[in-house]
Amino acid sequence: MKRKMMLCERVMYVDRDATFTIVQAARVRGALDPQRLRAALDRVQRKHPMLRCSIEDGDPPTIVREDDPAPIPLRVAERVDAEEWQRQSHLERETRFDSARAPLIRLTWVRGRDAQGEVCELLLACHHVICDGMSMLTLLREILALCAEPDLDIGVHTGFNALDDILPAEVINDRRVRRSAGWKALAFRLFFSLRRRRPPVPQGEFFVLHWKLPREDTAALAARAKAEGVTVFAAMSVAFSLAFRTVKGAAATGKIFAPVDVRKFLPLILPDQLFAASPGAIVPLDTELPPERVDDAAFWAQARAFKGRLNQKVERMSRKVHEYFIGLEMMHSIFAQFVAERRSDLDKFDTTISNIGRIDIPQDYPGFRVETVYSPTARLPWRSTTAILSSGYAGELDFVFTCDTASLSREQVDRVRAIAMGLLRERSHAPAADAAPLRAAA
Repeated sequence: MKRKMMLCERVMYVDRDATFTIVQAARVRGALDPQRLRAALDRVQRKHPMLRCSIEDGDPPTIVREDDPAPIPLRVAERVDAEEWQRQSHLERETRFDSARAPLIRLTWVRGRDAQGEVCELLLACHHVICDGMSMLTLLREILALCAEPDLDIGVHTGFNALDDILPAEVINDRRVRRSAGWKALAFRLFFSLRRRRPPVPQGEFFVLHWKLPREDTAALAARAKAEGVTVFAAMSVAFSLAFRTVKGAAATGKIFAPVDVRKFLPLILPDQLFAASPGAIVPLDTELPPERVDDAAFWAQARAFKGRLNQKVERMSRKVHEYFIGLEMMHSIFAQFVAERRSDLDKFDTTISNIGRIDIPQDYPGFRVETVYSPTARLPWRSTTAILSSGYAGELDFVFTCDTASLSREQVDRVRAIAMGLLRERSHAPAADAAPLRAAA
C-alpha cells in the first residue's frame, strides 16, 4: 500500500539526505530479558503501520507500507559509565536513516552494571517523519509493558496517516473549508514565488545540554504556578525568555515558538497512534522592563499574560485546524522554496520551548524498575536548532537544551540554563521583590 506524503510530514523529512532523527531515552534498573525485548520490538512493529514503512523519492515523496519489512534493529552497547547513554544518543542523532528501507526506527540497548547491580538505558531512535515526542513515549511505554508482560494485547492499527485517516470525510469535502484553505494557500504560493533565494545560513556543531530539576524544586514550582493561576510551562517560558534577553542583549527578540499538540483537535488520531505533525505559535513576552527589573510580582504577571496570549493562539488554531491541513496539501509545489527559505533565514524568535508534561509510564514492573525517562531530543537539518524541551517523571522535571555553535556558544547556553533555573527556584521557593539571578548574571 502506498500514499502521498503529506506536507506536514515533508517538513519532518525534507529529503533522503537530511538527518532528521529523534531520540528517546530511559534508564532501567534490573534485568531485561533479551528475548522479551526482541519480541516486544516485533510486536510494536506489527501494531503500528508507520514502523513498516519506507519512502520513495518523488515530488511529493511516497510512503510505502511494506508487506515484509526488516525487523526493528536492536544494537547492544557496553555501558562503560553513567554518561555512556549520552554518547550513544549523540551517535544515534547523527546517524541518518536509509529512508528507502523500512523500518525507520532502531533501538540501542546500553547494558552494564554499577554498584547497585544491573542497569541499562534504552535509546529509541526514529526518523522524525514517522514520530514526534508523544509518539516516542507511546512506543517506549508499549515496549516496557511487553517486556514485563509478553502476552499483553496492545491492539493493532490499520490506517497509516493519510489525510482521510486524520480528517473527517465531511470536512475534506466541505467546499467552504476548501475554498478558504485554497485562498490562503494561493497567498503563500505567491509570497514564496516573489522571494529571492539566498544562500543557506551556516550551521555550527550540534550539541545537547541535559539536566534535571530536583523533586523539591519541581514540587515548589508546580505549587507556586498553581497558586498564581498559571501553568508550569508559562513560568518556564518567562524564565527562559528573561535568560535569553540577559545573555543576548539587544539581539534577543523576546518571543518564543510553542509547539501545539494537535491531537486534541483531531479525534480520529487515537492517543496511541504514531503521528508527526507539530504546528505551533510564536508568542511574544513582555519586554517593557529590563530583565534585571523584573521582580517577583512582574514575573508572575508576565506568566499570566503569556498564558493568555498562548491560549488565544491555540484557540484560533483549534477553529482552523481542518483548514490548516487541507491548505498544506495545496502547497507541495512550493516545498523546495520553503526549504530554501528555512535554511537561509534565522528564526524570528529566541527559541522553541516545549513541555511534554507528566510522562505516563509506570516505574515498577516485574523484575525491573524504570528509574527515569529523559526528554526526547531531535537533530534538525537547519538553523536555528535552538530548542528547549521539558517533561516530568518520578517527581522531577527533566530538561534538554539543543543548539548549534553558530546559534549560541556552549558557554552562552550554560548561562541561559543557569539564569533560567535560578529564576525558577527563586520565584518558587522565596517570593521577593528583587531579581538576584539576573543581577548576578548581568
